[in-house]
Amino acid sequence: MLTQNEPSAPIAADNILRSIAEQLKLPLLHIARQAELGGDAPEKDRAALQNMQTSAESALNLVDSYLLGLQLVQDQSSLALEPVTLSSVLLDAAHELDAFARQYGVLLELEITGRFAPVMAHRAGLRATFLSLGYALIEALPSLADARHHRLTLATHRTPAGVIAGLYTQGSILTTEQFRVAQGLCGKARQPLTGLSPSSGAGVFVADAILRAMASCLRVGRYQNMTGLAATLQPSQQLQLV
Repeated sequence: MLTQNEPSAPIAADNILRSIAEQLKLPLLHIARQAELGGDAPEKDRAALQNMQTSAESALNLVDSYLLGLQLVQDQSSLALEPVTLSSVLLDAAHELDAFARQYGVLLELEITGRFAPVMAHRAGLRATFLSLGYALIEALPSLADARHHRLTLATHRTPAGVIAGLYTQGSILTTEQFRVAQGLCGKARQPLTGLSPSSGAGVFVADAILRAMASCLRVGRYQNMTGLAATLQPSQQLQLV
């Protein structure tokens, strides 16, 4: 029992961040809904309201992904993976990212090579991974000098190591060493992804945290003539046991 002279136990940093994230959702939700109600505004104002709604909703999705990442990391020991159809998750993510991509002048493409068995993952976590990564890369691409970088491909393909899924663009946008350094600078520098993102690139690190809770990780990947950020996922063995 605490006396008046005994301080209470300090609040864990993760709990503070969770509380802040939940608090941020309220004004973002208010902005999104107010912009949505502006459909009767003069035509010259509708585009601005639509952009406002898209930005607020993307920020809400990022906050939700961050909260999910915290939960998955904290519950990692008991996290149950299940067979997940990767193509459907990528399709869903591409649909959610479309309005945000158009706002930044980025063309989204979806490329699924071959047919795949389900992968072992946490469906909500995997969706949050691709959304968080997509928001971060879409925001970053227009700042790159080469116009080819305004095309972003969500792709998946099979390798002997497993099924790889990632987001890619033309050219070399990031090296493995640069990504390793950025991971060490996360939370310590305003722009840890120097050369790629003019912002904190929070979505990239949120995606990595969620993947690690699913026994995977984010890495620099190459696909055809493109580079990007990807993860390796293990196919479900259930069908092979029948």
